[in-house]
Amino acid sequence: MTTLRRKTIAMLGATLAGLVILLFLGSQVILINSFDHLEREELKEDMQNARNSLYWDMKDLEKKTADWSVWDETYYFVRDNNSNYINIYLVDETFINQRISFVLFYNESGALVYSKGMDLSNMTQVPPPLILIDHLEENRYLLEHDTRDSRKTGMLYLADVPIVITSQPILLSDEDTPIGGVILMGRFLDQAEQDLLSDKTNLSLEVLLAQETEEVRDNTGIRLSSGEEIYLSLVNRSIITGSILLNDIYGQPALALDVSSHRTIHLQGRATMIYFLMILLLVAGVFGSVTLYLLDNSFFSRLNDLNTDIKNIGESQDLSRRIYEEGNDEISNLSKSMNLLLESLEQSGHLVLKKDATIKAIIQAMPDMVFQIRRDGTICNYKLSTGECLYESPDRLPDIRIADVLPEDIAMKELIVIGEVLKTGKMQTMQYQLPVKGEMRDFEARIVVSGEDEVMSVVKDITDIKKAEEAHKKDILLREIHHRVKNNLQVISSLLNLQSGKFRDKEVIEAFKESQHRARSMAMAHERLCRSQDIEKVHMEDYIKSLSEYLVSSYGFSRDEVQINLNIKNVIFGIDTSIPLGLIINEMVSNSLKHAFHKAPGKISIEIYPEEDDFIMNISDDGTGFPENIDFRNTDSLGMQLVNSLVEQIDGKIELYRNKGTEFRITFKELSYVRRDC
Repeated sequence: MTTLRRKTIAMLGATLAGLVILLFLGSQVILINSFDHLEREELKEDMQNARNSLYWDMKDLEKKTADWSVWDETYYFVRDNNSNYINIYLVDETFINQRISFVLFYNESGALVYSKGMDLSNMTQVPPPLILIDHLEENRYLLEHDTRDSRKTGMLYLADVPIVITSQPILLSDEDTPIGGVILMGRFLDQAEQDLLSDKTNLSLEVLLAQETEEVRDNTGIRLSSGEEIYLSLVNRSIITGSILLNDIYGQPALALDVSSHRTIHLQGRATMIYFLMILLLVAGVFGSVTLYLLDNSFFSRLNDLNTDIKNIGESQDLSRRIYEEGNDEISNLSKSMNLLLESLEQSGHLVLKKDATIKAIIQAMPDMVFQIRRDGTICNYKLSTGECLYESPDRLPDIRIADVLPEDIAMKELIVIGEVLKTGKMQTMQYQLPVKGEMRDFEARIVVSGEDEVMSVVKDITDIKKAEEAHKKDILLREIHHRVKNNLQVISSLLNLQSGKFRDKEVIEAFKESQHRARSMAMAHERLCRSQDIEKVHMEDYIKSLSEYLVSSYGFSRDEVQINLNIKNVIFGIDTSIPLGLIINEMVSNSLKHAFHKAPGKISIEIYPEEDDFIMNISDDGTGFPENIDFRNTDSLGMQLVNSLVEQIDGKIELYRNKGTEFRITFKELSYVRRDC
């Protein structure tokens, strides 16, 4: 029960841990993603504000410059370079108040008329930005205006400092006058200016060269309402940076605006998840403790009581005792089932006693011998055959050894088999021979496990079965012999056919052909035997049909030209009778095919039927008839000589009738076939 309780605690703990982990991970994904989304939205708003603040500064500079560009005094200043204009309007306070870092005046021919620079941080005059003047010499874009309304305002990155610059044409208030020159005003976005922008927006921002932010541009960003994409970068766990590319005054993405923000929302999400995890662990602990307490009181304790009752019944072996359990749940039902089982076992005990008696009666009625043997070879019980006693009954009572009733070598072999049966639990068989009343007989022992360290050996006399198996093997051997004889006769037939091709004399060729037919006739008989279920008998109807059809085909006749009629019903002969009859039919049918049908189609009839103690075979044709001047019993024809010899071989007699053709009638007896198995 302790093991079951531990398993339950382990499963409950694993389930609660899995639920806590799944809930925590799922909530973390949802909540942290939500907090991160809010963080990105806040950063997006900060980026929008920083970008707008920067653009408002550029617009403010553009408006201030516009006041100077359409001023008549400015128009005349770039023409005559009036020093009063410089002393009155281009004083340091003007630059400081309007936050102008430099101003450049170019006349209508593109020559620099006047320039001045101011360090806004230290409020001191500095030389004008020579790098910008050199840049304008190489790139005249900012010095060229095609219309009076032309405004070129934007940013440049020169001397490692970003610059806000605007270029506008110098005009008179009279709209009909031509452009008198170009004025350029600008402001260095140094650290002081960037800090000022940060103070105005309450943001930590920085304007950088675009190349300095390339390493974060692979990160997926979000877009502002203006379409610009924000690239995100985590500086550390508490700071996130957003960056957008800014086009310079030439329309190229040369600068980047970075805004850094504290990850207050993200950190708050992390803290929230920690609190949530603590709550989950607390709830899981309380739930697990309560569940385990309920299981102990309603399940494990009752199982312990049930286990104790069953153990007591098992130790007392009193199947009449019952288990008491109240309630209507699964444990109560289990107790009821156990009581039914005990009742069934009690009844089964009585049935077992009856079945033991029945089994003993069955064993006694078995014709086989039965031995109950221990591992060491001791026979603790046995039953001899109900019929003739094959073993002499031992003189001693049980606890004899198998070596007392079996030869030593067979007893040792059976001990090995008994050990294998007890090891594997599978039935094993062994066969051996013993002399019984002067005759060697075969026995088979089937050995199975019948108890702990004990087997049962059922011994059967299989002498008759062995003899039947040997007879079957000899039948297979005879069938194989017939098959090989058939093959050899077919080889002889083929050799005769090949040999006949070397001669030109028709009589010689005919002699070879007749010999070939004779070999083929014998081969067919052996073929029938090797295919027949009865290896000793030939069905004459199939044999003679195949033989006659072969002869008709070999002599070049078709079935329409020569018709074969057979009347052979249920005639079966042994090989000693079948082969002579086949050779006789071969000679008779060959003669008919060679001599009887020269002018017209014909018919050959063959019939075999019993008559009293003999058999009659009639072979006839409706051809030209057997010559009157030839005595078939005394002729030079090898075929007829062979027929007469074969008729004598089967103890028969032959008669010739010349009525409407030729008919030979042979009366014979079936030769007794003596099987020779050796």
